Amino acid sequence: MPLKSKGRLGSAGIVGSRGFIGSYLTGYLMARESGTLRLLIRNTAEYESPEKANVFSGDLLSGRDCERFADGLNVIHYLAHVNAPVNSDLDLAKDASLNLVPLLNLLDAIRRLHTKPHIVYFSSGGAVYAPGVDRVPYRETDPCSPLSSYGIQKLAAEEYLRLAASKGFLTATILRVGNAYGTLLSRHRMQGLIGVAIGRLLHGEPVRVFGNTHNVRDYVHLEDICSMAELASIPRQEFSVVNVGTGLGYSVTDVLGLIEESYGQPLSVERDESCGKELADWVVLDNTRARREFGWLPAIDLQSGIREILAGWKAQKTAAVAS
Repeated sequence: MPLKSKGRLGSAGIVGSRGFIGSYLTGYLMARESGTLRLLIRNTAEYESPEKANVFSGDLLSGRDCERFADGLNVIHYLAHVNAPVNSDLDLAKDASLNLVPLLNLLDAIRRLHTKPHIVYFSSGGAVYAPGVDRVPYRETDPCSPLSSYGIQKLAAEEYLRLAASKGFLTATILRVGNAYGTLLSRHRMQGLIGVAIGRLLHGEPVRVFGNTHNVRDYVHLEDICSMAELASIPRQEFSVVNVGTGLGYSVTDVLGLIEESYGQPLSVERDESCGKELADWVVLDNTRARREFGWLPAIDLQSGIREILAGWKAQKTAAVAS
């Protein structure tokens, strides 16, 4: 059911603000919003609070902490998640306890508060859809049949949010995000091909690849993801699902070729056969709904985004030498 627009919502919070997308979103929103952003941090020891952030020390496993965090918030961006598609199946019970139970605690707290916030939930465009054979970009109405516990947890979270919205104690927009990139990542991570690959390249280490190098994904820049998240913070329906992708697919080989071209030197690649064999071979997202309902279009193409990461690293290196 369509909702009347409430305009820009000023009281917002983020769960998962220390993660890859969450940290970028925190900076993005603080640069654009005049209000204070509330961040839920489990361990605040040695945590440097960003300017204009209200850091709340708490744990999603505590119902009381969830209530205190959510009380008074109009919008909550939920990005908390542990594990990746390549390792989520190793301990199914632990994967569920780490990723689904915390969200359910927060939903129960919201129900008790009777404040009806809007939840922007970051799901996965690459892990929830059923594998197809026709190579047509996935639409939000296409069947879902995850191939990993990671995808199952994401899809289950979507369904719990749909249930909560149907009972009237919140509204929710689900963002099925493509493969995010845009910053350097730890070279030890198992998710985030571009940021990890460039990180390993700059440390003189071979790029580690999981699964088939011909697997195709839809890579979307963090800046574009954040612009969509900002648009999604204004509820348009009680519950909706929207893809956040470019509609273009690149194989792992294509991506490594673009990195190599932008860097100007050959890459050394190391195949890791220990995991990743069950990953879907092709996932590209149809963004028609995002364009039609939110007026959103990605602004950064893949090659420009990769060049931007490398340029940022070179600028930092130059500044470090100069100082």
